[in-house]
Amino acid sequence: MATVKRTARLISQTACEGIEEALGWTDAWQVRHGANWLVTRDGDNIAVLRLGDAGTPQGSAPVLFPDPTGDLRGYATPALDADYVVVCGDRDLAAIDADGTRRWTYSHEPWSADDGSGRGACAFTADGKHVIAVVPGPLDESGSYAGDLCVALDSSTGSTVAQQALTASSAIYEIRQPLSGPDVLLLSAGQGQDDAMSYAVSLSNAILQILPAGAEDEPVTGVDASGRSVLKTERGGAWTTLYSVTESLEFSARGRVHVQELAGEDSEERIVGRPGFIDDQTVIVAVAEEEWAEEARHFVVDARSLQISAELEYPFPVGSDPIALGDGTWITASGDEVRRWSIDTPNR
Repeated sequence: MATVKRTARLISQTACEGIEEALGWTDAWQVRHGANWLVTRDGDNIAVLRLGDAGTPQGSAPVLFPDPTGDLRGYATPALDADYVVVCGDRDLAAIDADGTRRWTYSHEPWSADDGSGRGACAFTADGKHVIAVVPGPLDESGSYAGDLCVALDSSTGSTVAQQALTASSAIYEIRQPLSGPDVLLLSAGQGQDDAMSYAVSLSNAILQILPAGAEDEPVTGVDASGRSVLKTERGGAWTTLYSVTESLEFSARGRVHVQELAGEDSEERIVGRPGFIDDQTVIVAVAEEEWAEEARHFVVDARSLQISAELEYPFPVGSDPIALGDGTWITASGDEVRRWSIDTPNR
């Protein structure tokens, strides 16, 4: 276990209605268009908040969009400058303006068909010209379901540019992107309680390239700003693995931290939340007795090796899901408040 203590310094506090509840959903925190975004629900609206950088931590005011998904909550992602959102719903993918106008709609078979529990995800490519999303795939000639479908759409019209079947079926998806790295989407697919698959997705010359991203049963939880280092955490919280990623999107493991190294051999805690890169040298990892425990312990580890550096000390208890922003800061949420932190100098 780490014996060195480092102090977490509070640098800002921002109101964000519903953020603690929202963090239980896959679209709550996203890196899009070179910035960090929070997506919550405010009554019948989707609220999109762009976080500022470390120098202007308060960010912009939330932008509200009517939620077209109703009770079957969808996955929403903002366009550049949040002038509209694209929302993955049960039966379609839609681009929605703040006044509720639909720019376009891409219809598909419902995720809820035959009591299915899948839920899509979507993101813009770096140039903003395309939306990449996951939707239910078609049935084959025998009536069997071959798997979910990754589609690339023209962001201005919603027309199909490319599509490719995935090996996952009726999964719940989330997408990670680097702050400033290559134009690649890291797609994680959760199937049931234990199974997970990860893919590296890119679009070039109207062709989708989809490659496996590291080991199975380790969803992607963090990617550094360059896109060349990726964190994946075992679904049961037993370990977090550090991967190097080549320009050809090949993944190779170069380090791993086990929960016993953080919490102790006899501890019943697990790694929880989204281990991520505070900056290119530091990773934050949380351990707690369960995924949504009210309190957790947070550790900082070396981003090159996953060797434990220290345990963080806070001025008051914080939740189990710290979110690293990649600029030297991270956030925690409590109720309707987002708190932003940095690492202070070591205790003497």
